[in-house]
Amino acid sequence: MSAEDKKEETTQNSTEFFESIGNKVAGFSATTNGATQEDEEYRPVEEIESLCMNCGENGVTRLLLTAIPYFREVVIMSFSCEHCNVQNNEIQAAGTVQPKGTHYELRLTSLEDFSRQVVKSDTATVKFIEMDLEIPPGRGQLTNVEGLLTTVMDDLEMNQEARKQQSPEVAEKIAEIITKGRSMLAGDAFPFRFYVDDPAGNSFIAPDLKDGVGKWEKREFVRTPEQNALLGLGDTTEAPA
Repeated sequence: MSAEDKKEETTQNSTEFFESIGNKVAGFSATTNGATQEDEEYRPVEEIESLCMNCGENGVTRLLLTAIPYFREVVIMSFSCEHCNVQNNEIQAAGTVQPKGTHYELRLTSLEDFSRQVVKSDTATVKFIEMDLEIPPGRGQLTNVEGLLTTVMDDLEMNQEARKQQSPEVAEKIAEIITKGRSMLAGDAFPFRFYVDDPAGNSFIAPDLKDGVGKWEKREFVRTPEQNALLGLGDTTEAPA
């Protein structure tokens, strides 16, 4: 099988198993219509009328509590506005801040690795190590490696024309990052690594039973007083286990 065929197969699999959060919530909303609490697959979707920050009209926010395999429960949130067609999706941890922070790292060696599920909470930092490209804490995401890297590349490309006019040197450096990122997505830059570091302990990279030594890693760490303060925990440094 050629690299192009493998890429197509991987993309199809990621589309099947990692559909957009909005579609996932909408799907649950449809399938649970008329369900009872006794139904095994019952998943209540709560709908809340919310102000659209784009047009000022009222839209709808849908909330769904769901479980991530090998991880824990998360709340999936999907907002849509029928007036201006704006949509956005994010996730939040269903529980509290964990006793320790977590650091997950994955070494990608094949196109199949792009389908690994990723939970990035709003307190997590993501870094693609070989590119020295860091994504700071922000909107929570439920995605996979391919979706995460594609979103970053698309965001960088969005303002390139303006950068070329305002700051050509910066635009040139970003162009190099985009070229390398697209090469990674095409399967031409293996192996490479990325990590998700979350002081709240609410992020995740999915493991695989076939992972060997050095492929997938998880470690926990004691938060610094500064990290506790950022999480609203105050100066509550924990003693090492």
